[in-house]
Amino acid sequence: MRRLSQAVLWSIIIMIGWLATATIVEKLYGSAVASTVVYHSWLFVGLWTTIAVLGLWLCIRRKLYLKPAVFTIHLALLLILLGAATTWMFATEGKIYLEEGNPVSTFELNDGTKGELPFTVELEKFEMQFYAGTQTPSAFLASLVFSDGQEADTRCEVSLSHIATFHGYRFCLSGFGENGQGAVLKLTNDPIGYSVTHLGYIMLLLGFIGYMLSRSTRYRAILRSLSLRYATIVAVVLLPQGLLATPRALPKDVADDFGKLYVLHNERICPLETMARDVTLKLYGRTSYKGLDACQVATGWLFYYDDWAEEPMIKVKSGQVQQMLGSDSKFVSLNAFYDDSHSYRLSQAMQNPTNDVLDANEKCQVAIALASGKLFRIMPLRRGNSLQWYVPGSLDIPADVEEGQWAFMRNGMNLFNEFVVKSDWDNAHVFIDKLHRYQEREGREMLPSGTRIKAELLYNDIETTLPSAIILILTGIVAVTLVVRKRSSVLHAIVLAVIIIVFLYLTALMVLRWIVSGHLPMSNGYETMQLMAWMMLLLTLLSFRRMRIFTPMGTLAAGFTLMVASFSGSNPAITPLMPVLNSPWLCLHVMVVMLAYALLAIMALNSIMALFYRRNAELAKTLFLLGQALLFPAVFLLAIGIFIGAVWAGVSWGSYWSWDPKETWALITLLIYAMPIHAASLKRFQKPVFFHLFVILAFLSVIFTYWGVNNLLGGMHSYA
Repeated sequence: MRRLSQAVLWSIIIMIGWLATATIVEKLYGSAVASTVVYHSWLFVGLWTTIAVLGLWLCIRRKLYLKPAVFTIHLALLLILLGAATTWMFATEGKIYLEEGNPVSTFELNDGTKGELPFTVELEKFEMQFYAGTQTPSAFLASLVFSDGQEADTRCEVSLSHIATFHGYRFCLSGFGENGQGAVLKLTNDPIGYSVTHLGYIMLLLGFIGYMLSRSTRYRAILRSLSLRYATIVAVVLLPQGLLATPRALPKDVADDFGKLYVLHNERICPLETMARDVTLKLYGRTSYKGLDACQVATGWLFYYDDWAEEPMIKVKSGQVQQMLGSDSKFVSLNAFYDDSHSYRLSQAMQNPTNDVLDANEKCQVAIALASGKLFRIMPLRRGNSLQWYVPGSLDIPADVEEGQWAFMRNGMNLFNEFVVKSDWDNAHVFIDKLHRYQEREGREMLPSGTRIKAELLYNDIETTLPSAIILILTGIVAVTLVVRKRSSVLHAIVLAVIIIVFLYLTALMVLRWIVSGHLPMSNGYETMQLMAWMMLLLTLLSFRRMRIFTPMGTLAAGFTLMVASFSGSNPAITPLMPVLNSPWLCLHVMVVMLAYALLAIMALNSIMALFYRRNAELAKTLFLLGQALLFPAVFLLAIGIFIGAVWAGVSWGSYWSWDPKETWALITLLIYAMPIHAASLKRFQKPVFFHLFVILAFLSVIFTYWGVNNLLGGMHSYA
């Protein structure tokens, strides 16, 4: 039995190494090479077969068939592998290009050869939908007509989140022709593999539910043994701000008024204040500068260029780039990018640029665009059912526009600039009001609702992630000491109050961001990190009364998560949702995976604390039990989240697994954390020190899956 367990373990370790290597091969040599040499090789299939056979044998030897929930989980995994093998051997995949009114019965296979369909498919209509008032696509829709010559024609609609099925073939939209004419569809024919795999998904979910509800499992035994502890948190945060000599800027009330104008920014219509915040954050790393808010900074660049071009507010992180610019500070002025002869100092470095050079160059171009007014697309022009946005004074404003409107769009800002020069702020307010009324008259129903604009302005005012992170981290540190010393019930009440306040604050931020963006805020790294922190605090609140030992880990994990969000999301702009992500499956997939990551992060902190206090026998035992108790729901949720993603891929793209680097590393993480769950067979995981060291190191795979893949490997999931 022991040798069999070791054989399964080493097979999984080899598979983990194989998968990790495969992602590197794909990065270096491309997807085609990785697919041929690694993912579709007989060695790869043989390794999965070995794991399946040895695992089934071990299940039988350990008589897991006497434990229905556990046996269902393992049988489901075998079915998923069997379905994948069937897909690999028998499925047909290819693509087909359709033009309106032209029936087609052939398609191109993945190997470049032609395939024949037992029917014809015709594109009846292809339509691109746009976000209101912009030229940003929100959805693609293709109306298809299928004909097999025997029955009446069948009509189906295909979008990026809805596929069409006809005679066992699944059609999904993967692209479109030039100028939005014609559609490219991916097609698959895999009725057996698809059905077997999804049956495995259903059985896996039922097995997990059965295991968590059963009273005779090891998980329930751990819960019964887990001692309840008390902990608390309290926090104070200081936000010092120095006031130095400031460049000229509009008065705050005028700048704030200007910030309420509409602008086309990041391919959506929003308050100009949002653009100002994003740009100030991009250039300086904060949303204010020397006591001036973002609107004053942005308008300062526009109306007081000479002052701001000399202002050292462009953050350059690289010391090498700082030397190129002749500076010994990480903050440089726009003028520092040019020498005395007005030559661009980074021109030579841009011939073979590093990431640091590209970052500095981008910031320079943003500052120039801000100063030249190119970012101030505040002049809307209605053309039929579309709304086009122009920079004031733009030469691109059509000449056939009504004369008075054309004059206002071309020359109106010159009048405002005169008011600025004369410090005539009363007339400045009047002009801004006139411009705002022009925007509303021209945009009408294409502009965001008043509720959405108010929500965005409120969000801009209260969004400060970093102070919340500091509060939670300091609170967690205090909570750790209180767990050990077991004192002060009064502090427990303070702790609860702080957690509730921060939790409600994050909830408000997420709701406001939801209202502003029009979709659940979980479509990029910043939003998912915020969601993870919110879930950590929710778990902490739910466990506060009965498991206060959970409090310091949950609080610290939430604090560090928000800290990372505030750093990694240095420009967390709200943007329109990519059409491919406009699916309810996204919400479910992200929420489940983020909850799993939240539990795994808390586990890692729990293990660090356990190793630190390992000489305190009673506390160490409790922390060991807590780590084991968190392991089961974390792994189950991660597995469910991965397979929800697979179902989403099947519904949207017709293929439930593509060995994208993010998918592969999520599977690697699942395999790694599956090991300590099998402590009955792998005895080393019953030793606390080994368990905690493993959990801490295992969390590196979570970090790499979340950040490393995006930054180093790329792939389809690199948007998040």
